Amino acid sequence: MMNTLARVTVGAVAVLALATGCSDDNSIGATASSAIDSVTAQLPTRASEQQAPEQQAPQQEASSDEPSTEQEVTPVSEPVDPLPSDQGDACLDPSSAVVQNALASVGTAPRGDAFVPGQSSVGTKPNCPELEWIMASTPGATGSSPENLMLFHDGKFVQLGTPKPSAFGYVTGSTDDSVTVHYSWLVGDEPNCCPQGNADVTFTWDGSGVVSDIPVPDKAWNFHE
Repeated sequence: MMNTLARVTVGAVAVLALATGCSDDNSIGATASSAIDSVTAQLPTRASEQQAPEQQAPQQEASSDEPSTEQEVTPVSEPVDPLPSDQGDACLDPSSAVVQNALASVGTAPRGDAFVPGQSSVGTKPNCPELEWIMASTPGATGSSPENLMLFHDGKFVQLGTPKPSAFGYVTGSTDDSVTVHYSWLVGDEPNCCPQGNADVTFTWDGSGVVSDIPVPDKAWNFHE
């Protein structure tokens, strides 16, 4: 860079001298100044005066505080099916006051024991049967122990199956408004395991009360005499 500047300076002096020799006094200054300006324009610009290349602004890193564009997936639990409408509480609770009062109306079992709830209907709220029932059983009963059928409608006690407890009886089936009982009794000297007298009686709720398709034979319950 210094060599170049020296050469340019020498050239400028030479031009000035030439101009001085060939021009009058009035044009010397202008000519010399013009020559120097021409030479100066050809000089390379110093590095410090050159325009610095544009620097690209560094890209800002994405802030971790910025909300994510990804949506969080919320786990969805499997829907739970509701219980069927007929899986509620029992329509007829053996421990309820209405059942206990009905048991008391049956009387006492052999040896003076109170009758207890035995075989019963299995309706559940809110779909309760029109006719419900519970057997009043002898505690520790055997096949020949006395028992009686208790009939209910709309949660209320209606009547007993027989005036007095019978032996060898049991329920064989029931519907929404009926219950069928198999009654047996001893005819002669046959053993208790094999009574010869038999009858099937169906009790039905007719809309206002309980009716039976046939009367319960007296021999099914009058053995107490």
